[in-house]
Amino acid sequence: MNPRRLGDLSSPESIASALIGLLAVGLIAAQALAGMGGPTTPVPSVGPSAVPSAAPTMDPEIRRALATALLVNQSLASRGAALESAISVEPPVALDIADHLRSVNADLTAGKQAADRLRLGDETADLGADLATFYDGLMARTTETLGNSIRNTDAYVEGARAIIDMLAPLPALNDRIADALVGRSGATPSPSGSAAPTPPPTPPPTPPPATPSVPPQSSPPSAQPSGAPVSLVFNPGFEDGVNGWQLQLTDGAQATLAHEPLGGPDGSAAARVDITIGSPARSGIALMSEVFALRRGETYVVDLWVKSTAAREVSVRLVAASGQVTASRVLQAGTTWSEISFDVTHLAADPNVQLSLDLGRSDATVWFDNIVVRKSPG
Repeated sequence: MNPRRLGDLSSPESIASALIGLLAVGLIAAQALAGMGGPTTPVPSVGPSAVPSAAPTMDPEIRRALATALLVNQSLASRGAALESAISVEPPVALDIADHLRSVNADLTAGKQAADRLRLGDETADLGADLATFYDGLMARTTETLGNSIRNTDAYVEGARAIIDMLAPLPALNDRIADALVGRSGATPSPSGSAAPTPPPTPPPTPPPATPSVPPQSSPPSAQPSGAPVSLVFNPGFEDGVNGWQLQLTDGAQATLAHEPLGGPDGSAAARVDITIGSPARSGIALMSEVFALRRGETYVVDLWVKSTAAREVSVRLVAASGQVTASRVLQAGTTWSEISFDVTHLAADPNVQLSLDLGRSDATVWFDNIVVRKSPG
C-alpha cells in the first residue's frame, strides 16, 4: 500500500474532515427542520426555536458508532505507516513488528464493536457488515502472524506486508462512513419534490472561547512559563531534576539518565541519556514518564525538543498500563536541538498512560527538553 496514502489518512486534515462530517449532520438536520415547519413563510428570526418532537434524527448510538469507525480507521492508517517503517529498517526486529501488530488488534476490537452496532441500523446495515468483514480479515491475519515464534523475523515481516496490503480499502470505507454521517447514502427528497427552500442568511456561528495558549514557539524553549500550554506529563522541562521520569532497560541494555541544569536549548534544564550497551529493539532502552490520563476520542498534541551526538531515530509511544501501545511514531533526531510534534487521537479513556521515548538501535547520547502532552486546541 502507498505509504503516502496511509499518512494522509492519519493527518490532521483527516481528523478535521471527520469532525466536519459530524457538524454537517447538525446543519442538515437544521435545514430539514426549516423546510418542515409549514408554509414557506420566511423564518422571522435566527434565534433558537423549539425542535418538533417528530423531527427525524440519527440514532445517537449509530452516530457514535460511525464516529468510532472513523477514529479506528484513522488509527489503522497510522499503524500501517508504522509497520512500513518497522519492516524497512535493516535488519527488521520481530519484537517491534509484534508491538505494532498488537496495537492493530486493539484498534480492531473497538472497530468490530462499532461495526456490530452499525449492522443493527436500517440504513447502515450494509456498511456495518462490510466493516465487520474488513476488521475480521485483518484480525485473523495479525493473530496468525503473532502466533509465530518471535525468532521468526521473516514470518513477522511477511505478516506486516500482508496487513499493509489489506489496509487498501480504508479510503473507500471512510468515504462511505462520511456519507452515512451526513445522510448522503439514504437521503430522501423533500415532500414537494422541489429543492429545499434556502434558509435566510444567518451570521456565521460564534466559535466557543478558545482556551488561552501560547503561540507556537519560533525559538527553543526555556523553563516553562506560567502562560505555556499545560502538559499532562509531569516535570516536562526537567526543572525539577529527573523527578517523574525513569529509564527502563531490557535484554542486557545498559544506559544512565542524568540531569543537566544548563543543558537545554537556551540554557534551561534538560535530561541526558547515555547509552553504554545498546539494544536491538527500540523499546530495549526507554525513558518513561509518570502515568497521566487521556480521554476517549480526544485529540492530543505530543511535542518535545531533542538533540543527539549523532543522527538517530527516536520512537515516541503512548503506552497503557496493560502494555498496549495506543500510539507510536518513529522520528528523527539530529546533532542540533530540534522540535518534534505530532497529533494523536485516543480511542479509549485511560487514566494510566505513560509516554515512552524509545532509544534502542543506536548508542548515541540523547538530550530531551520541554516534553509536552496536551489537548489539541482544534
